[in-house]
Amino acid sequence: MSEYILAIDQGNTHTRAVLASREGDLLSLGLAEGACHAYVGMDKAMRAIASACQAALQQAGVQSKQLSLMMGGITGADWADEYPLLEDNIRRLGFCENVKVVNDSLIALRAGTEQPFGVILILGSGGNCAVRAPDGREFIYGYYQEWLLQGADGLGRRVLNAIYQAQTGRVPETRLTQAALQVFHLPDVDSLLRADVEGRLPPEGIRGLAPLLFEVGYQGDWVANQIIHDFGLGCAGLITAALKRFDMTRLEVEVVLSGSIFRAQGSLLREALATGIHAVAPRARLVAARYEPVVGAALLGLEYLGESITPERRNRIERSARRLNLLQHNA
Repeated sequence: MSEYILAIDQGNTHTRAVLASREGDLLSLGLAEGACHAYVGMDKAMRAIASACQAALQQAGVQSKQLSLMMGGITGADWADEYPLLEDNIRRLGFCENVKVVNDSLIALRAGTEQPFGVILILGSGGNCAVRAPDGREFIYGYYQEWLLQGADGLGRRVLNAIYQAQTGRVPETRLTQAALQVFHLPDVDSLLRADVEGRLPPEGIRGLAPLLFEVGYQGDWVANQIIHDFGLGCAGLITAALKRFDMTRLEVEVVLSGSIFRAQGSLLREALATGIHAVAPRARLVAARYEPVVGAALLGLEYLGESITPERRNRIERSARRLNLLQHNA
């Protein structure tokens, strides 16, 4: 009898596969290197998925013919034509004919909500925002999420812009200036600006300004705190527009906050998000994801097969996620 789900989370840093029973038990976890088909090629991405899935099956002593579904949250699933392309390539691996691929933001969303609907804001090195309505409709910002709202990339660029504004007297002096000069080992703002214009500032250095921003802001720097506040309101605008899109502003809805930016010092970002969101959706609740995204893939898989997430299933998922170390560190 086909009775198991292979849940997959493939990102740039890792590929995870969890074997789940239809009763909600997470039985095993297979690991492989990260890969994005758009950057490293489809063959390498599929080899990583096959390796993680094979490891999960072997650990549990389950054969592929016992699978009901493979549910994957795959990075690089950004355009409509990429979903069937990825599904077809996963199907060719020979594990299961029934394959469903979603954007990786949606499995992260389901990993953080009690209900099968909600909104997620992901802020790591980059960013994404996605919504799922009670009737199953979905919207993912993807490349519509502008650069200045892209996690550490966007915050780093905002820091540089503020330093240039301080140098020309448009905003007060800020401790961010000296912090950035130290990061890039440059003597003055003119040198920083020239390196920026000439494309000599390494992207990892720009991203590295984000934790410094929160550190300086926590120490009371006005400019740093203004950047954080404005960034939070901008991200709140993404969320409220997503809620309006599916007439969800009056619902009690969970807004999942996920990614390394939310582990930074201070509460100002969360406060700005709450202010902007509650002005439009007063019953929205900001929450941290409880589980790693691969658990969200398992939950979506169960629901895709028509299984309700009953209290008994939820308890089984909780116990087995804890055993497999699939709870988020802040859960």
